Amino acid sequence: MPMHKVSQSNSDMTSKIKLGYEIGTGTEIRIDPSHLIVTGLSQKAGKTTTLESLIKRSGSKCVVFRTKIGEKSFLDGTVIPPYFKEKSDWQYIESLIEATMKEKVGKLDRAIIIKLSKMTNGKSLLEFKKVVDNRLSEKIGTFESMLLTNLQAYLEIVIPKLQTINFSNTLELVNGLNIIDLERFSRDSEVQSLIIASVLEEILHNHKGVIVLIPEAWKFIPQQRGNPCKLIVEEFIRQGATNKNFIWIDSQDMSGVDKIPLKQISEWILGYQSEKNEVKHTLDQIPLPKSQKPREDEIMQLGTGIFYYASRDLTAKVYVQPFWLDDERSLKVAKGELNITEIDAPEHIVQNKIAVQLTKGNENGSSSEEIKELKKNINQELIELRTDVFNKFEDIQDQINKIFVDIAEIKISTPEIDEDIIISKVLQKLPTTNTQPVSTELIVLEVLKRIPKATGSVTYEVSPLEKIKKDFLEECRDKILSDVTSTSDEAKKILKYIESQNRNVTINELVTKCFLRKSGPTNKTISKQAMELVTIDVVRKDSAGRLFPELKNRIKILLGNHSATDVEIENLYSHVIMGLVDIESNV
Repeated sequence: MPMHKVSQSNSDMTSKIKLGYEIGTGTEIRIDPSHLIVTGLSQKAGKTTTLESLIKRSGSKCVVFRTKIGEKSFLDGTVIPPYFKEKSDWQYIESLIEATMKEKVGKLDRAIIIKLSKMTNGKSLLEFKKVVDNRLSEKIGTFESMLLTNLQAYLEIVIPKLQTINFSNTLELVNGLNIIDLERFSRDSEVQSLIIASVLEEILHNHKGVIVLIPEAWKFIPQQRGNPCKLIVEEFIRQGATNKNFIWIDSQDMSGVDKIPLKQISEWILGYQSEKNEVKHTLDQIPLPKSQKPREDEIMQLGTGIFYYASRDLTAKVYVQPFWLDDERSLKVAKGELNITEIDAPEHIVQNKIAVQLTKGNENGSSSEEIKELKKNINQELIELRTDVFNKFEDIQDQINKIFVDIAEIKISTPEIDEDIIISKVLQKLPTTNTQPVSTELIVLEVLKRIPKATGSVTYEVSPLEKIKKDFLEECRDKILSDVTSTSDEAKKILKYIESQNRNVTINELVTKCFLRKSGPTNKTISKQAMELVTIDVVRKDSAGRLFPELKNRIKILLGNHSATDVEIENLYSHVIMGLVDIESNV
């Protein structure tokens, strides 16, 4: 099918990167150096060969990240040490949490993060962890404690991993392909994200004329959640072109990739897709009238190395010339005179460095077939050894992670003290014969006074007066639980709903939202069941028929004559609520 395109002048051709040849006509296609994305199914479309070919023909410095075990692409380059620069500003910390927990951070969570980040001046993850640890040692609310415990556990996992890497203090790039090997963290995308984000930030602010290839875009610039790479990728795409720094994105599809950076990309190279929604996304990116767009089945039948190229000035169906294939045969493929399946990539480009070393051994009389077989065996053994090493790393890391989880649980757990056992042990130690009378009651009271309070639950330091108060608190709790227990199952459910809402509710709301029924005749039944709660003073009903939570006020009234503190009232209220849950679970 003919494509609509704008002709490329000879003067423009010299500043552009050769992509390949238009299918059918054989017209040479060149593209502008710019931010671009290549999409298509892995192992089917030819994305990696396309990117590698464009990188080689661009003549620019390029940074590529190896993120998967046994990755066989981009081997003909220079491996450089990973670069990482710590920071702990609140946006950075928020993106770490979202990347780890796979969900968005709420406004209250963000406020806590901002407050703690200011204490570190945004310079160090380790300092931020110390601030989190110190804050958790203080008396804080349950909500903040849960957030910081999760954050602490995350930092206890990530920071040790970062400390095992021999990071470079500077990012020194050589001409051509620079490879940063992150294979050992193939199962730790958070660590990979931190390193990629640092490299992007360093290139944006201190380098010129560099292409950065972002692999697995769904992982590092995801659509629905945060990631340490997202903010810097967006900033890079908006500002990088000024210094001829460009981001090239490798993505199997578009659905899982954040749309903010994609909106800034001008060059789209769209390959084979098999899933209907991704086919539709591909067609949406081709800027042609509907009548001129390719059909869905044409996208689903694209061969390896054949893409639709779409930009503001040009739309064409192109055979992307591999870097290892000459112009003559590439042109024949584009014109349909040569079948792609008849062309095999030379073996030496797969493991170029190993092939060169083995060739020196030909002086000893080894045949080329023997060398090929030896090379194949060595490559297989290397892959197996590498996989085995990484698996062992992961097993060790899993054990460390479990220890950190156990430590975190111990830190937030509440110690349980069984007073009856302690009293029993003390009485066993008392002498059976003694000339002096022994008051066991006084001894027991003295022991109980020395038992420490347990944080997070209702435990009372016992003295004679405190013992009386404790008994009364338990009596109040038992009274309310007894009243609630005597009500119907529906009334219990109504009480739980009203308390969970912490506001007034109507009978109609109870019917539709608590019992999930239609309003109407049911309203009268629900109203009758609600009156059971009004009768025992745990729910109040006004003249308009609205129901108000009254459980806490009921507790205040019962404890009014015993000078109960707000903490004691709150603790007893929590006990009653938990008792209500237990009642429901046993029904």
